[in-house]
Formats: sequence, C-alpha cells, structure tokens
Amino acid sequence: MDGKGKEIDRRAFMKTTLAAGAGVALTGSMSHLAWGKSPTDGDLADLSLFQLSKMIRKGELTSKKLVELYLERIQKFGGPNGINAYITVAGDAALRQAETLDELAKQKKFKGPLHGLPIAIKDNLDTKDIKTTGGSKILASWLPPNDAHVVKKLKDAGAIILGKTNMHEFAFGITTNNPHYGPARNPYDLSRIPGGSSGGSGAAAAAALCAGAIGTDTGGSVRIPAALCGVVGLKPTLGRVGRGGMMYLSFTRDVIGSITRTVSDSALILKAISGPDERDPESSSITVPNYISYLKGGLKGKKFGVPKKYFFEGIDPETQNVMDEAIKEIKAMGGSIKEVEVKHMDIATPTGFNIVLAECIYLMEDYLKAFDPEATIEKYAEQLGPDVKGPLAGSKSQPVPGYVYAKSVREDRNKMISGFEDALSGLEALLLPTTPLPAAKIGEDVETELLGEKVNTFLTFIKNCDPVSVVGYPAITVPAGYSSTGLPIGLQIVSRPWTEDKLLSMAYAFEQATKVRKAPKL
Repeated sequence: MDGKGKEIDRRAFMKTTLAAGAGVALTGSMSHLAWGKSPTDGDLADLSLFQLSKMIRKGELTSKKLVELYLERIQKFGGPNGINAYITVAGDAALRQAETLDELAKQKKFKGPLHGLPIAIKDNLDTKDIKTTGGSKILASWLPPNDAHVVKKLKDAGAIILGKTNMHEFAFGITTNNPHYGPARNPYDLSRIPGGSSGGSGAAAAAALCAGAIGTDTGGSVRIPAALCGVVGLKPTLGRVGRGGMMYLSFTRDVIGSITRTVSDSALILKAISGPDERDPESSSITVPNYISYLKGGLKGKKFGVPKKYFFEGIDPETQNVMDEAIKEIKAMGGSIKEVEVKHMDIATPTGFNIVLAECIYLMEDYLKAFDPEATIEKYAEQLGPDVKGPLAGSKSQPVPGYVYAKSVREDRNKMISGFEDALSGLEALLLPTTPLPAAKIGEDVETELLGEKVNTFLTFIKNCDPVSVVGYPAITVPAGYSSTGLPIGLQIVSRPWTEDKLLSMAYAFEQATKVRKAPKL
C-alpha cells in the first residue's frame, strides 16, 4: 500500500476504531442538514456556536426557540438524578433576554458575535440577579451586586446567561462530587465523574445543555472536565482574561476559559472575553487578536515536542494507545515529533500547593466579606464539605510559612518556567495526555485505580495539567479518542505565553482532520 493509502487508513482508524464501544450517537455534525432532512432537537442543540449563530442571523432560528430547547433538555436530562450540570437555571431571565435579542435580530441589529447564544457560567463567577454559590451552602442565597468582568463581556457580545453550573465546592477539587448540590455526572456514563472543578460546565457543553460554557482553571479545572467529557477546553495565558468578580483560589494561577464542542467556538469566546479588567491588576492590555482568522492552515512543517518523562509515565494503556494514534495522525498531517524533557517537574506539585494554599485563605476570606463583613474561614468551617474543610481550615490554622511561599513563587516557579522554555525551544508546542486516565467512578474521591493499583484521585488527575497552571502557559485539550468502554480521552497541546492564536490553529487542524468527537447518547 502506498503512503497515501496508509494515511487514509490511519485517519479512518482515528474516526472509527478509537470510538468503538463508545455507546454514543453521532449528532453533532449537521449530518441531517447536509442530506436535506430536518434536524432533530438533539441535532440542533448540539450544533456549534458558529452554526447556531449563522441560523440566528439568517432568521432560520430564534434565540427564544434555542433557549426553550436547552431548558427542555435540562429538564429532561439535567436534573438532580440526571447529569445535574446546573445549580441554578435562569430560565425566565434567559427567555426575556432572548425575546429582546430576537427583536433586534428582526431589525438586522446584532449586539456582537455571540448574539442570542445561551451560555452556561461556572458558579464561582458573579452574576447580578442570579445566585452565585461557589458550590457551597455558605453562599446558597448570595446575589452579587455586579456581574463578573467576563460575564459582562459575554453580555456585551450578545450572549444569554442560561444558568450557573455545578462545581466542586469553592473550586477546590476535581470530581464535582458536590456534597451540597449533588454530584455532576459524566454524560457518557452517569456513574462517572465529569471532572472538576468546572464539572458542570464540562457536562453541560458535552450533553448540549447549553451552546457553550465558561469555567475557571487553577490546576486543570477547565481542561480536566473538558477532556473527561469529550469536548474542547481552553486555558488561556495567565492575564489574557480579566478575573474581576471571580472567587479566586490563586491570583498567581487562576484563569478563566471556555468549554465548547468545537475549537472554533473556543476562538469565538476567547475573542469576546479577553482584554484588560480594572478589577484585576494581573490582567494584560496586550492586543487581543481576532482568533477566528487564525483557524486556517494545517500542521505541515510544524515541530512538536513529546515529553515522555513525567507526562507519559504511569498512564492508562488505553490513554497511551489514543496518544500514540494522535501523534501518528499529526505526523501524517506533516508535523514532526521530537522527544523532549520538561525539567524541574519534581518540584511541580509542592510548588503548586505552596502557592495555592498560601493565597487561597486570603482570597476566600476576602470574597466572603462581601457576603458577610465579619467572615472568616473559622466562622464557616463547619458548613464546608469534608474534602474542602480539611485543606482550607488546615491552611488557616497551619499556614504555609512566608519564606516557603516566597521561594515557591520567586525561585521554584521560575525554575519550572525555564523548564518549559527549554523544552519548547525550536518547537511550536508540546503534546501530552490531558489526564493519565479516563473518568473515575463517582465516589472515588480519595483513591481510584490505575495500572492495577490504588492511586490518589486528585493528584493523579491534575498531574499533567497542574504544572502548566503553575507556569501560566496557555493550553487546550481536544477530543482524541475513547476508551473501550466509551469514555472520552483528550489530547493536551501546550504552547508559549500569548500564542493562543497558534494554539487554536493547531488544535483546529487536528480536530478537522480527525473529527473524533461524538455526542453522548442520553
């Protein structure tokens, strides 16, 4: 067989064999529309932001109809005994907003690129007139006085706020097994976690319970749920998106990113939400590119690094198989692969924890004081879930010493940055598994099984994402395949700071060549 035949076979394998046993239905590709048939509600709900926007602008779809469709799906699939992706559904407000936007659309007036598109917001981002709980019962009735910066930017772009998504309490975990609002569930297997802490956003985007979703990422909290739920998760460069009105864990590490069904949708949202924020001194005024214009070109001639040491060690065999096939596909597309090492990964976990545990106490108490001027961690400790109470209350009673924190921020973090800089020398990006294994079962909050052994659930799932958060680099996860039981597996692509344009271009090329994603069968 000639080289071209081998390339066709390889791509066929990526599209079919990797998805075998997934138990999913192909509903996300406009296939019904392409054959001149009317799309089902499931097909319509699963379309990309781009496709939905075109239909709204052509008058083929109203925003009200779209909101009603998502509300119906939330009621049918998303309740407490279902996917449980939402803590608060703002149905009435969303319908009113949709009617206003539909009137503008009739006049061919559009607020912005997200006009009339229903977006789900992680519940640690302030929304005026919509409860913002942080996944905690402490804030069960909290109504912030103002929208978070990113929420305002979304509204200015024409988006409709559909509701607030379930999350790991105060974003301090990766399972979204929330003791107060119930566990969010993976749409591909309701007995499995969707990841966290933005688990509700990941599940809602994957199950077409919104047009797109927003999450936050301190150590993988956008990328982990996106990967485990088979969608696209983008972590921008630290400072790219303003964080005013967010419940911080770490001003050194926190970013706000999107969880969407396509890479082009990630580009669309990033353009809308990027830019400086007067409430966030770390936000950047660097010019925001038109990311959509970079979604062209392929991978021919591009050089990639594969850091097998650390990032590929101790991973699930099916994850390894999917990564092997993804790398083969990138080679077939003209990309070249070089094995590299990211140095100083031995200090990644302690460095990351020293930073977060030192910063989160001040930041959490600072946020709670808007709700209760006399708030302290001690005052509300008994209302915290058990997995969050330990590290938060413990960090207050036995804080990270100042010299340890300073060393972590100024010395160890810079060592890690130099490690990534050296590894990326002469390369476009690094390729690695987003998580070492597919989604764990709900309830395996402390330990899960990997390679026949019990391992720490939290440390295992953050392993490949957390170092990227420590150094503040941008990264994206895209669907790369499925396990034999149909659980999604994601490929993470990491590039240099402020190169989201190139990152999105590479992810888009891979996505379009492989077309791996299949919507879950609900």
